Amino acid sequence: MGYTVSVLVPYRKFFSKIKMECVNDKLTLYFCPTILGGGIGKGADPIDLITRLFIIKKLNFDLVFAFDTRPTVVIPALYYKLKRHVPLIIDQTDWWGQGGTIKERSGVLYSIMFSRIETFFEEFFLKFADGFTVICKALKRRLIDRQLRQRIYIYPLGCEPERLINQEVNQIKKQLGLPTIEPLIGCLGSLFPVDADLLFNSFNLLRKELPSSLVLIGHNNLENKYKIPKNVITTGDLSRQDLLNYVHCCDLMVVPMINNLANNGRWPSKVNDYITMGKPVVSTKIEVVKYLFSIYEFGKLADDNEIDFADKIMELLLDDQKKAVFRKNAQAICRRLEWKRVVGDLVASFPEFF
Repeated sequence: MGYTVSVLVPYRKFFSKIKMECVNDKLTLYFCPTILGGGIGKGADPIDLITRLFIIKKLNFDLVFAFDTRPTVVIPALYYKLKRHVPLIIDQTDWWGQGGTIKERSGVLYSIMFSRIETFFEEFFLKFADGFTVICKALKRRLIDRQLRQRIYIYPLGCEPERLINQEVNQIKKQLGLPTIEPLIGCLGSLFPVDADLLFNSFNLLRKELPSSLVLIGHNNLENKYKIPKNVITTGDLSRQDLLNYVHCCDLMVVPMINNLANNGRWPSKVNDYITMGKPVVSTKIEVVKYLFSIYEFGKLADDNEIDFADKIMELLLDDQKKAVFRKNAQAICRRLEWKRVVGDLVASFPEFF
């Protein structure tokens, strides 16, 4: 849109110099070295924090956009706002503390030790913001409940429409070593342990009624937290094209997310890849998916128990007419969420900042 943007991101390697990459004349990336690994290092790495403070002293901004309120982000952002008197927008894409994502994603010890710290950073610095963007209505309600008067804009995760794959599906299946006769059910990305239990239990029930295959597509950074059944296909890390090929081969995709605080306080990015590829979806009734279904119905909503989830998958697998309608609706949702439109709406919502 013509703005000059500098993005500061952590880099999983400790080295002596800051790595800078000029993507083009408008976008520059600054890779900040980190020294800590694991959960404790994400958003709290001291080397990352010091590097960011050093970088921003040498740059001039008219607006600071903090993509969360963890220490390495909010401390430099607030320092720059107060030092240079520029507006600060805080973005929230997860509900971390108070029983949110940290409880589901982390070990018990980490959750107990750092839950209050996460909650503090998630809430204390909000009063310094000049505006907020949130990924879903649950996070908006949380800000309203804290009686924050700043403008709050729901900033959905956008889509970059992909070129549809024209190659015959069975040919791609053979190339990828996938079954060509049984229907394929796909699930993309990582799963919380409770969500994995729902998916695997549902799939076991489904297979008793209908021969089928479950494909876990792409990187799963939580797979060491649960046991994946032997009859489930896993792909591991993939190139973007291979990832799309796997999604393309599936008869439908699933969003097996328990209806809890963590899942209702975020936007499951796997949904964007599903609708980008025009795939019918079976999902639990988490907030973001219910919102998208209210615009265009592109699948079936199930209760977050294995019986209903398995039933909805089987119903959709056996209904070719519904699948065809849902494919068209998925592509319509994708057009509504195209990045150019999403970012344009953001800029229009904060005219005093842009």
